[in-house]
Amino acid sequence: MISKILILALLLLLAAPSPVWAYGKSVEDLIGVFSINKEIKIGSSSQCFSSEEASDPLTPPGIGLQGSLSDDQAPGIAGLFIEPQQISLSSPQPVNLTAHLIDDQAIWAAEAAFFGPGGESITALFSSQNRSSGTARDGFYAAQILLPENISGGWHLKNLTLVDRKGNKKTLSGAELKSMGLPTDIAVT
Repeated sequence: MISKILILALLLLLAAPSPVWAYGKSVEDLIGVFSINKEIKIGSSSQCFSSEEASDPLTPPGIGLQGSLSDDQAPGIAGLFIEPQQISLSSPQPVNLTAHLIDDQAIWAAEAAFFGPGGESITALFSSQNRSSGTARDGFYAAQILLPENISGGWHLKNLTLVDRKGNKKTLSGAELKSMGLPTDIAVT
C-alpha cells in the first residue's frame, strides 16, 4: 500500500506544472518573406534623435529640466587659436580653429561666425564630439573652415556663441574676444 501511495505521489508531482530551469533554444516555423531594418544614428550627424526635422546643433537634447540645484552658469572661453591667420589666394587651404572652453558642468557646443569681404559669412561649429583633449568641463575643441576661393581681403570673427549641456548660452562679440587678447582676424592676400 505504501508503494502505491509513493507511485501515486510521484505521478502527481510529474503531472503538476513546474517552473523550467534550463537553457535552451526556441525553434519557430516561419513561413513567408521577412526583413529586419536597423537604423543607426551617429551622434555627430545633424539629424535630431527625437524627430525627423533638422535640429539646431547649439541646442542640447533634454534641456528644460530645472531644479533647485540646476546649472545656471554659462560657459566661458580660456583660449582661441587660428592657424594660419594669413592665407595666400594662390594656394587656398583650410583654416584650423581650436577653442579652449570651460564650464562648471559640461560644454555642449560653440559656434564661431565670421564675416568677410562683400558680406560673405561662414561659421565653424565646435561640437562636444570634436573635443581634441581635456574634459567636458575644461577641454580643447577643434573645427575647420574653408574660405571661399578667389575672394581676397580680411575675414573677421563677428561673434562666438558658447552653450553648455543645460542650454546656458553666452555670446561674445569679436570686439570682446579681441579685448581678451584672442585672435579674431584671417587675412586672404
